[in-house]
Amino acid sequence: MKLSQTSFISFLLSFPTILLFYAMNKIHILILSLITFTCFSCQKQNPKTQLEEIAINFCESVYNFNYACEMWSPSSLSYLSFLASNIQQNHLDQLKTQGAAKASIITSSEITPDSEMATVICQIKNAFIINPINGKAERFSSLQDTLQLIKESNKWLVRKDILLQNGKQNHD
Repeated sequence: MKLSQTSFISFLLSFPTILLFYAMNKIHILILSLITFTCFSCQKQNPKTQLEEIAINFCESVYNFNYACEMWSPSSLSYLSFLASNIQQNHLDQLKTQGAAKASIITSSEITPDSEMATVICQIKNAFIINPINGKAERFSSLQDTLQLIKESNKWLVRKDILLQNGKQNHD
């Protein structure tokens, strides 16, 4: 009988120890999780990844007729105005019926933290292009767009200009 009382008492004494160990283990896991999450969330995005993300967002906005994105360079505002002036309600209806355009990166130039210019080539699937002469929207299952990005005030912006008669961009 003495043995069973001793084992019962040792069990009672060890039970709080087990609970304490269990609670401390959970606290340690919680603290390690918070530290890991903080490290990953504070980590700066790689400049090339950031550039590619901007290019994808830009292409998906533009090819879905959303020209209000803030990724345009100031020198591109005349081109933006030209594109926006060609949109009609039937184009928006066509876009809604056919589905949104999706962009992906084909290639992008290597950049350094002090780079001022970059080039990204995107592939756009299910793209609509409005012909400025006759106003008709044509759907392309896939096309490529080469984006020129410039850094202004530590922010990457897309430079799209109206092409000159010789097919080159105006470099004001």
